[in-house]
Amino acid sequence: MMKPRLTIFDEPMLYTEGLSKLLTQSKIFNSIDICNSYENLSTQLNTSPPEFLMISSNMLMLTELCKSVESITSQNKNIKIIIIGNSYDVIDIRKLFNKGIKSYLDKNSRYDEFMRSIQSLLSNEIYICDYAKERMLNFISHDQGQHKIHIKDPLTKREMEILKLICDGLSSKDISEKLFISINTVETHRKRILLKLNVKNSVGVVKYALENHIID
Repeated sequence: MMKPRLTIFDEPMLYTEGLSKLLTQSKIFNSIDICNSYENLSTQLNTSPPEFLMISSNMLMLTELCKSVESITSQNKNIKIIIIGNSYDVIDIRKLFNKGIKSYLDKNSRYDEFMRSIQSLLSNEIYICDYAKERMLNFISHDQGQHKIHIKDPLTKREMEILKLICDGLSSKDISEKLFISINTVETHRKRILLKLNVKNSVGVVKYALENHIID
């Protein structure tokens, strides 16, 4: 089986070159390229896309990161993207996986965990670092004694549909385009959902959906 190629999109050079040398010693990859500008990365993805791509949150803001991941995976279906995040929120991590990443590591992940994630991807599995997993568990079991949210007024079929899309990390604009309804209508539904669930924001919506097994 041919060894995969890896591209690292990160800075500073001292760190990326050090990581590249370590990974070269592991003999897992056929070649390792370093890109420290989006222009370089775009050129490489257009001319010779690697099988593995590591993107650091140093390089892109979260919203840009989501857009880039979506764009990269739509053009290169087989590319395996590893994100090195900066203590991202559970909802944002979920959004990145929905956009197509295969592995999420955090800034405090160690080299051995990076290697575990590589092995998972080589076996066609996804990988979430221990730190993020722990935060996901805390997120689910949080709030004094893990009380479930009970609602008096049940959600309508449309509200349930929009709730699932909110949990998938879609914005009101994305939802309006997906369901062919106006942004105002989406916003009205969002407000009703928050009122019915008695929660303040999307985090509360996702928590409700997880606790009630509406989403996995």
